[in-house]
Amino acid sequence: MRGMSDHLTFGERVRFYRKRRKLTQSELGQLLNRSENWVYRVETDRLSVNSVKQLTSIAEALRVHVEDLQGSPTLLEDQDGHRASVPVIRAALMQSRRLSGSLFDNREVPRLERMSAQVGQAWELYQASEYANLGSKLPDLLADSRLAVHTFSAGPQKDEALRGFALTLHLAAVYLRKLGETNLAWKAVDEGDVAADELGDPAVVMTLRRGVAHVQLGAGLPEDAVRVTLTAPGEVPSGWWTSSPLALSVYGTLFLNGAVAAARIEDQADQSLTNEMLAKAQDAADRLGSDRNEMWTSFGPANVKIHRLATALEFEDIGSAVAIASDMRGVGPGLPVERQARLRLDIARAFGEAGRTDDAVDNLKRAFQKAPEQIRAHEFARDLAKRLRKRSQRRDMQELAVRLGAVK
Repeated sequence: MRGMSDHLTFGERVRFYRKRRKLTQSELGQLLNRSENWVYRVETDRLSVNSVKQLTSIAEALRVHVEDLQGSPTLLEDQDGHRASVPVIRAALMQSRRLSGSLFDNREVPRLERMSAQVGQAWELYQASEYANLGSKLPDLLADSRLAVHTFSAGPQKDEALRGFALTLHLAAVYLRKLGETNLAWKAVDEGDVAADELGDPAVVMTLRRGVAHVQLGAGLPEDAVRVTLTAPGEVPSGWWTSSPLALSVYGTLFLNGAVAAARIEDQADQSLTNEMLAKAQDAADRLGSDRNEMWTSFGPANVKIHRLATALEFEDIGSAVAIASDMRGVGPGLPVERQARLRLDIARAFGEAGRTDDAVDNLKRAFQKAPEQIRAHEFARDLAKRLRKRSQRRDMQELAVRLGAVK
C-alpha cells in the first residue's frame, strides 16, 4: 500500500483513502465524531492534523496504517551498496540462515568486549540522529550478536552475549519503528524480549519491556503499551528501581513512554492516567537528581519536562503546551541530539498552534540545524513548515520549507 500516494499532500491522501473506502466526507466525519466541514478542511489542507491520536483515529477509520497517511519514510536512503537498507536489516533479523542470504558466510565469532563497545557506539549514533550511518552498521551488529549467542552457551560469556543481543534488538526495534517498519520492529523487540528474560538482568528486562511498549504504541495499540508499562515493575525484584542511577533511569524512561501511550488512548476522558505515569517518572528523576544517559535513556528532570510538553500536545492542550514551552530556557543542551531536536520541534509546534509564528520558525529552524535527517523525515515538521511558510515572509522560513521537503 505504502508508496501509492507519496506524491500527494496529507489532505489528498486522506481523500484518496476515503474514496477508496467509498465513504462520503459526512460518513468519515461521523466515524471520527467530527463534522463534515472538519473533514473537508483536512482534505483541502486548510486544517492540520498534528497529534498522533488524531492521526491514528483517521487511519483506523480509513482502515490503513498511519504510515500510509504520512507517506513513505525518507529517513533511510539506499546507499553504499545498499548496506543501509531495510532489506539488509530484515535479513539480519532472520533466525533461519537460509533467509539471511550471505550475511553469515565466513563470519568469525566476535570478541565480546569489542561487540559490547560496538553496541554502545550504535546507540550513540541513534542518539546523535545519524540514521544512515547507523543503518549501515546495524546488519553486521545484529549478525555478530546472534552468532555470539549461538556460540557461547554458558557462564559469564553467555550472559554478556545475551545482553548484547537483547540491547541490539531493542535498538533495531526503535530504529525500525522510526522508519515506519512496524512489522519488523515487532519481530526485533519480540526476540529481544525473549533474550532479556533468558538473561534475567532486571535493567535489561525493564529496557526490553519498554521496547515492547514502544513498538505497541507505534502499532496503534496504546492500551497494550500502558498494560506492559504498568506490569513491568512487578517482574523485577521489589524496590529494585531505587537501587542505582541505572535502575532509576530505566524505570523512569519506562513511565515516560507509558505517559505518551496513555495520552493516545482514544476514549480517555481526562489526563489522570498520563499524569500518574508522569508522576512516577518525576519521582525517579527527583531521586536521580540530574540528567544522565544510563543505558542510553537520556533520563532525568529535563526529559520529564520534555514529555510533559509532548503529552500536552497529544491532548491538544495548547495553553499548557505554550506555558511549558516558554519555560524551557536552559533545558536540553546536555541531552543527546535526538532529544534536543525533538524538544525544539515540539516547542515549534506549540508556538505554531498558538499563532506565535516567529517563535515557531526559530525553533523549527533550530530543530533542523540540530538533526536534519531526523527532522526532514518527520511528518509533523513538514506539516508545520507548510503552514509557517504561508504565515511568514521570512526568507529563512521559505528556504527551510524547501529543505524539509514541505514544498518543491
